[in-house]
Amino acid sequence: MTAAIGGRRERKKQLLRERIWEETIRLIEREGVEGTTIDAVCQGVDVAKKTFYNYYGSKHVLLIDICQSQLLNRTALLIDEALAGSDRLDEQLDTIFAAFAQRNRSAGKLDRELIDYMVGSLSDNRSDGGGQLTFMNKCFLRLYQAAEAQIKPELTPTFCAEMTVGMSNAITLNWLHDKTYDTGYNFLMLLDYIKNSMLRGERP
Repeated sequence: MTAAIGGRRERKKQLLRERIWEETIRLIEREGVEGTTIDAVCQGVDVAKKTFYNYYGSKHVLLIDICQSQLLNRTALLIDEALAGSDRLDEQLDTIFAAFAQRNRSAGKLDRELIDYMVGSLSDNRSDGGGQLTFMNKCFLRLYQAAEAQIKPELTPTFCAEMTVGMSNAITLNWLHDKTYDTGYNFLMLLDYIKNSMLRGERP
């Protein structure tokens, strides 16, 4: 009986957490991150601020949680897709960078606002930024470790992962601050650079 009550309580908590997410996303699409307030989220979900703080200690914590789900986990799934689609690292990188370029080309207000917030937190909050970088590095580390025989012998999977994440973030940062920035072209240039500088000349 106690287990059943606990299970119902957890389901109710999860449902409320999802409603908070949905309302926050709706507000960001309409008002942007800056215009989205805890008061507005609580009003939309019809909960007291005290209840909100039982789930999230601040607006920042809520936004980082949404960024993790909407952006970072999407990258992890993309790595999985690339690994499942081919055992050739060059083809896997083709898949990943095509998706990156398409994401930026088709990004709506929500994605752009979340990407901007996430990138900003890399420098504004060392703990959150370090966590995001670690997550991204681990995603790409899986890719390079699975194809370690295909990278140049003087390089390590860890180095390749860190450089790929760092250079990709630089392109994304430029895209955020310059509406004329040709993201697709620059991701293509980065893809060629990675293949030429990190991968062995011969292909399996």
